Amino acid sequence: MDIKKLYLAFSLAFCLVCFGSIANAQEGQIGGEFAMTFGAQTGPFDVGTGWYLSGELAIPLFANETGKVMGLLNIGISQADDNIDVEPTINGPHPGLLPTQTKVNLSTVQILLGLKYKLLKHKVVQPFAMAGPAINIFLNDTEPGKLPGGIAPQPADLSDSGFPSGQGNAELGLFIGAGVDFNVTEKLFVGVEGKYNWVDRTNGSFGTYGLRGGVRF
Repeated sequence: MDIKKLYLAFSLAFCLVCFGSIANAQEGQIGGEFAMTFGAQTGPFDVGTGWYLSGELAIPLFANETGKVMGLLNIGISQADDNIDVEPTINGPHPGLLPTQTKVNLSTVQILLGLKYKLLKHKVVQPFAMAGPAINIFLNDTEPGKLPGGIAPQPADLSDSGFPSGQGNAELGLFIGAGVDFNVTEKLFVGVEGKYNWVDRTNGSFGTYGLRGGVRF
């Protein structure tokens, strides 16, 4: 599967359909949604669990008797850190050195384009499902502390876990998720959601989940 071509094709189709939907909407009644989600991320590359924050824009594409399909744009950021023990790489003879604890920091920026189907039969409780391609940008940093000779190259402990080398990497992937919204008023809602994010890299896949709140426009 060529995920890059899939992402480009989906992006073009997403933009064309959303613009057409907005243009054909009644004045002042697009029927879209904007939501913010705050929760946790099960960190990729065995880093651990950290915090997660995202903003989501959903534009209706078409509807039937039970629900509606929406084009979805979601931009999120998350951060996690962990402490690992690594064997230092020494630039010279230093016998008797012990493994040193290294702090690993990983920030993830996600750009998701997808489709979202939401059930509307119940006026208060409205479950939904979503899926599509994604861009995942991994930004990393390590704090090795005072190691004689430093750490060069990247410790094997990090390489084995798939942790990005250098300053970071951008990876294409896919996501699938589900959740449920609870309508507070006609325009305001709160809810919960969870997503599984697949990345074609060793230990790169991860989950995000949290509480959300939003408004319809």
